[in-house]
Amino acid sequence: MGAQFVPFIWKVEGNPLENYVLPFAQSIVYLLEGFTLLWIAKVLYGTLFRRVDLRHELFENNNHALSVSTCGYLIAICIALGGALSGPSTGWISDLTGIAVYGLLSIIIMLVAGYLCEKILLPHFDNTKEIIQDHNMGTAFVEAGLHIANGLIVLAIFQGSGSLVSGLVFWVLAQVLLLVAGRLYEGVTPHNVHTELERDNAAVGLAFCGVLIGFGNIISVAVAGDFVGWQEGIQAFLIEALFGLAVLLLIKKITVFLLASGVSLSDEQTEEKPNLGAGLVEALGYIGGSMLVIWVL
Repeated sequence: MGAQFVPFIWKVEGNPLENYVLPFAQSIVYLLEGFTLLWIAKVLYGTLFRRVDLRHELFENNNHALSVSTCGYLIAICIALGGALSGPSTGWISDLTGIAVYGLLSIIIMLVAGYLCEKILLPHFDNTKEIIQDHNMGTAFVEAGLHIANGLIVLAIFQGSGSLVSGLVFWVLAQVLLLVAGRLYEGVTPHNVHTELERDNAAVGLAFCGVLIGFGNIISVAVAGDFVGWQEGIQAFLIEALFGLAVLLLIKKITVFLLASGVSLSDEQTEEKPNLGAGLVEALGYIGGSMLVIWVL
């Protein structure tokens, strides 16, 4: 008589229901909760932040600028949710509650970041008007970059072991440093960022997007880790962030030299017909450079 077929799962020691079925079921519930939070994020983005019908704008008006901004926001939400969805379980009910709390907090933080982008980074015009009415891709790229930068920062904070209060305090500190770094970038560029964005310059916006993501990546490393005390924590945050940003600027210069030696990226980005590739190269310099920095910090 031939050997009877026995499913592999039943050969594993222990209770298969407890070892496999229940964890898979729990993972599916966590995933559904994550998608629910993503849906809430989309609804709040359209109703509170943009105040438009996203479906109409995206698929009937073919608003590519709104697509870029919205996708940057939703990608940032997905990144931030990683801090709540990953890590060891603390119990079924506790996990579900924690995901909901940190997920909703992440959504609020992203919406606040979008408001700060308009009021501090781009204070000279209305972002909603630029994106909805003018389909301004440059402004959309900047917004997407700031959202993704914040997603990285929130992910790093939530993966630590600090309290909700300490997490919010370090997010505020990170936000101040990110916005200050963004304004400094605007100040040292040979061209006027606002003027270029107002003429719908996507190349300049894409470069600025890379700057913000690169800075956000560096700052995320500075806020990562367990909370060890206010004085020590803030001191370590400032040292690591400022050192990382300084190294990033150096690595960006090296990257641009290797990829575009003898070329003025600023001139390429601001010519009569802006060179989108030049903006992409500068963005790569900052994003790629930040990845190298965080791996050695």
